[in-house]
Amino acid sequence: MDPASPTRWGIIGAGKITVDFCLCLNSLPDHKIVSIAARSKERAAKFAEEHDIPTVHGSYQEVIDDPNVDIVYISTIHINHVELSLACIDAGKPVLCEKPMSLSVEGCRKVLAAANEKKVLFIEGFWSRFFPVYKFMREEIASGSLGEIQSMQATFTIAKSELDRMRLRELGGGGLMDLGCYPVQAANFVFKGMPDSVQAQGTYLEDTGVDSSAVITLKYPGNKFAMLHYSMCASPGANSFVIRGSKGNLVIPDKVWCPDRVIAPNDEVKYFQLPTIENQELLNPDFPNSQGFCYEIQGVRECLLKGLTECPLIPHADSEAISYILTQVQKELNISFDFP
Repeated sequence: MDPASPTRWGIIGAGKITVDFCLCLNSLPDHKIVSIAARSKERAAKFAEEHDIPTVHGSYQEVIDDPNVDIVYISTIHINHVELSLACIDAGKPVLCEKPMSLSVEGCRKVLAAANEKKVLFIEGFWSRFFPVYKFMREEIASGSLGEIQSMQATFTIAKSELDRMRLRELGGGGLMDLGCYPVQAANFVFKGMPDSVQAQGTYLEDTGVDSSAVITLKYPGNKFAMLHYSMCASPGANSFVIRGSKGNLVIPDKVWCPDRVIAPNDEVKYFQLPTIENQELLNPDFPNSQGFCYEIQGVRECLLKGLTECPLIPHADSEAISYILTQVQKELNISFDFP
């Protein structure tokens, strides 16, 4: 890819989160949205008009096959992620797929194997990993300032049970795959690899039966533990992320998935100013700190410029471990989906 040229994006899906992603894209000079497809061409055309996208396609495949597209952003609901990721990879098209990339570890492994075979860049969209707070935490862990890490805790609770998609199993609903995946990625951020054991207990919505909350315990080699909690029926609270070491702790006091501050081992609060983007007032208030998509977008460009097939901040091994844990939690909670 020519570093003097902008990264040209094709967009698949036109949901609420896509709005914020595209607002960020349009604010960055090294990026350009060139085409979009949605569930209907009419929906895509309306979105394209609002976000100055020149080409509207009538199918997802047409975006994938568009020769002007350097990378595809998949932002559909996650029941489509494996199918669409494989279609991109088969066409030799790099892809950023929103989390979770799959509803099962089998689907995850199928996508990663295809990307490795075709030598195509595939990145799972855990945008948290690109935030400066996570960079600071990586550096602190590597410096040894925490000593030997013993355990971690992460929580994500939010009152979103009124959303139809999250209430319906046939749409991949429930709290685990939308919310629980973030504490799970936090555990993987700290400990890497596969845990020795996965235990979970949860609650369910009475009307549709999807999982609404759970407490998850992961045991890792060396008697290290991750204690995780998610709920889609609780008032938003201190959605924190705590890493406990023999010498000190690291604490994200809130917004584990999109943080702008962290408490260092010396108890100093470190603040990181989020980017300012054009039309920032149009960002969805339900998605705090979503201007942080700029970090992920720039990270993707760096991978493309370096010719990488996976992103060092969310490598394939991490995606597989996260997917494995989520699949084991599904088994613990008796959750089943009809999609890979």
